[in-house]
Amino acid sequence: MFKTYEEAVNYIHSLPRLHKRNTLDDIKQALDRLDNPQNSYPTVHVTGTNGKGSTVNYLANLLETSGKRVGMFTSPFVIKFNERIQINHQMISDKEILDLVNQIVSVTEGIKLIEFEFVTVMGFLYFRDKVDIAIIEVGIGAEHDKTNVITPILSIITSIGLDHEKLIGPTIKDIAIEKSGIIKPQVPVVCGELPKSVESIIVERAKKEKSGLFQLGTNFYVSGFKTKEYKNQFTYGEKLVTIQDIQVYGFEKTDADNSAIAIKAFILIEKMLKSECSSRLIVNHIDDHLLLGREQIVQKDPLVLMDGAHNISAVDNLINSLTAIWPKKDIIILYTGMKDKDRADILTLLSSKVQMVYVSNLLMTRAAKKEDYDLDSYNNIQFVSDYHSKIDEVISKMTENQIFLITGSFYLISELESKFNS
Repeated sequence: MFKTYEEAVNYIHSLPRLHKRNTLDDIKQALDRLDNPQNSYPTVHVTGTNGKGSTVNYLANLLETSGKRVGMFTSPFVIKFNERIQINHQMISDKEILDLVNQIVSVTEGIKLIEFEFVTVMGFLYFRDKVDIAIIEVGIGAEHDKTNVITPILSIITSIGLDHEKLIGPTIKDIAIEKSGIIKPQVPVVCGELPKSVESIIVERAKKEKSGLFQLGTNFYVSGFKTKEYKNQFTYGEKLVTIQDIQVYGFEKTDADNSAIAIKAFILIEKMLKSECSSRLIVNHIDDHLLLGREQIVQKDPLVLMDGAHNISAVDNLINSLTAIWPKKDIIILYTGMKDKDRADILTLLSSKVQMVYVSNLLMTRAAKKEDYDLDSYNNIQFVSDYHSKIDEVISKMTENQIFLITGSFYLISELESKFNS
C-alpha cells in the first residue's frame, strides 16, 4: 500500500506506456473487479485529432451551468497530474488519488495495466456516485483506445488529421477508420468539418450503426466569425435555432468550430435528459473556464504566447490565424518536438511562414534531441540548447512589430508555466 500522494503518482508513471497486445481485455477485467463503475452514470465520449480538450471544456461549462455535476476525464495535464480527473472543473484531491490507487492495486493483482489504462480506471471509479454525467476524452484514436469500454449517450468527433501515425495510421484513412470506432449503435454523433477524403468513412459507419449524425457545416453552422481583442465572436445556427453574439477566448477559427460542436452536443444532451436549454445560458457561460496552454497569452505588448500545438494541422491553423490577424508582424518561434511527431514537416511549414525558429529539446525520453533534427537546409532555423535563456533574450529584444510563439508540446508549456507565473 502506498502511503503518500507522491508514491502513488510515481507508481502510475512507472507503468508501461503501451501494450504488446492491442486489446481492451485487461482494462475490462480490471473494471469487472470494481463492478464496472463506468456504467453507473451517463457519459459523452470525445475523440478528434485536435480540439478534444477545448470541446470538452466548453461542453462542461454549459452542462455545469445547467445544474449538473460534470465529470471531466482529459489529457494531458499541464501543471499537475490531478488536472486529468475533475468534477465541475475542480481537480481530484491528492488524498483521493492516493486512496484510488491503493484501491485499484488491491483488486487488480495479476492484471498488467498500462499507465493510461490505470488512469482511465481511476477516472471511471472516481466519478461513480459523484456525477450526473461524465465527459470522457480518448487518449489516442477511438476503436482501440482504452476509454472505449463505455456506451455513451453521445459521441463527438472534433476533427480528423494526421497524428500518431505509427499507432493508428499511417494514412489519414486509417486514422478515420480508427476514430469511427467511437460510433456506437443508435448513439448520436456530433462531428466537426471533416476532410472530404475521409468524410464518407464516418458517414457510412454512422449509417451502419443507425446513429444520427450531426455535422458542422451540414446540420449546424458557424457564421459571422470575427476576432476582436483576443475574443472570437460568431453566430451559431441550425434548423429553427440561431444563437447570436457568442464570444469565446482566442483568435483561431477552430475555437468557434469547437464551441459550435459543444453547443450542438449540449442541445442534444439537454433534450435527452429532458432539461431546459436556453440561448442566454449558452452565450453567458460557454467560456466560463479557460484551458492552460491553448493560445495562452503570457504578455500582450509585444505579444508573447504559448500553445501546445504538436501536429501539422494544429501548427498550421495557429500560424495562419496569427498572420491573418497581424499580417504586418514578424513571428518568432521557440519549438520543441517529440520523436513521434512530424518534425520535418512542421519545421518546413514554420520556416516558410515565420521570421525565425529556435529549436530546442526537453530533458525527457520522448523528446527529439539535436541529432533528430536536420536543420542545415533552413536559413531561419537554429538549434539552441538553453531555451530558458533564449526565451529571456527574445523577450528582452522584441519590438512592437514582432510576435513570440512558444509551441510544439504541452510538456514544454508545463515546464514554462512556473517561469511565467513567477
